Amino acid sequence: MDETRSLAAFASALAYEELPEQVVHEARRALIDWLACALAGASATGTGALVRVAARVGPGTTTLIGRRERASAPFAALVNGFASHVEDYDDTFNPGGTTVHGSAPVWPVVFAAAEQAPIGGARALAAFVAGFETETRVGLAAGPEHYEAGWHVTGTTGHLGAAAAAANLLGLAPDVTAQAFGTAGTQAAGLKNVYGTDGKALHPGKAAMDGLLAGLAAAEGFTSSTDILEGERGFLAVLSPAPKPDRLTEDLHETWHLLANGYKAYPSGSLTHPTLDAIRTLRARHGFTAEEVSEVEARVHPYAATVTGKVRPRTGLDAKFSLTHGAAVALVAQRPGLEHFSDAGATDPVLTQVRERVTVVADPTLTKRGAVVTVTTSDGQLFTESVADNRGTPDNPLPDDDLAAKFLDTAAPRLGAEPARELLDLCWRIGADEDFAALVRRTGAVS
Repeated sequence: MDETRSLAAFASALAYEELPEQVVHEARRALIDWLACALAGASATGTGALVRVAARVGPGTTTLIGRRERASAPFAALVNGFASHVEDYDDTFNPGGTTVHGSAPVWPVVFAAAEQAPIGGARALAAFVAGFETETRVGLAAGPEHYEAGWHVTGTTGHLGAAAAAANLLGLAPDVTAQAFGTAGTQAAGLKNVYGTDGKALHPGKAAMDGLLAGLAAAEGFTSSTDILEGERGFLAVLSPAPKPDRLTEDLHETWHLLANGYKAYPSGSLTHPTLDAIRTLRARHGFTAEEVSEVEARVHPYAATVTGKVRPRTGLDAKFSLTHGAAVALVAQRPGLEHFSDAGATDPVLTQVRERVTVVADPTLTKRGAVVTVTTSDGQLFTESVADNRGTPDNPLPDDDLAAKFLDTAAPRLGAEPARELLDLCWRIGADEDFAALVRRTGAVS
């Protein structure tokens, strides 16, 4: 019992000095990846709509990543959280028991808070880790049944992660942080029914906004439940058919879930990536072209087959969750990019024709990170490739250089080539002495 209070005590007190160096490096990697994704999503239609909403509510001075406009701190958290997830290119914590996009609900809180009161880079990194560890532990405690019931885990657990980061930065005492958790937890939401629309990316944006508000409200004496996670009618009891509350505090201070984070090599749902990896490997090895392929069979985990089952997507958001479309992109494109999973990419005549040759088969012997792909060419040749762990997962990590390249791909068009390189270097170096707000302000200038 008292898991909420124990997790609140951990989150509120976590300091940079107690983080292992590997965790600090992973936090910097998460920052770089998150900024890459936020800059990629800065020009999305939904991002623009939320920016206009923020302007209608009232003026503000807080940075919106990749844009000239500014907003109030809560609305900046909303917009930046949305933008960082709308392209579905962001990091993925994806062990057997849950799937959480950990950065999108948390970094927007750190960015917004940094412009309200001065914080150093060390405090920013520690607050992010506090938020990430909180939300992933809540996700593991809720278990896969939480997602299967229809909840978007990033939206629900992200509320707790965002509140944890806010509490850490605000210097809240553990009992006050528990109150913030209560306020965040009662707002936790995100329904899978909106997948394929802007509603999906709204979830981490709202988590960031609500978590920031929960921390600020708690700091002002606003009260709430202090057992929101384990309570009889709390988060786990209501939102999960098979909760595991012991996962909330299991090996706290010893196991760092951030070290199991994953970073996407492609701007699509992570469950499509093993198939893309396999096809790209076969293309490189055997040299066939899309025109020479008569059939593709992709065997994937049943869960992956279901989530990515949009066979004939008509929008970019749907294309990101279409295994047939992803396979077609891997067959046609030299390097899968954002343009292939846009509205134009979803209706591209070449891709729509190629994806009709793709068949998806559910195979319970495979993991979510695996795939077995067989390509049949028009002259009857068969080529097969198995992937156990797709690129970007903990057992097949994306190297720092690849992560940097991903950042420059999305940052340079928004910020300019040289400012993008300077910002990347600052992210790799961020630590105890740097003014984190100075980094934040660098992300808002548009060339």
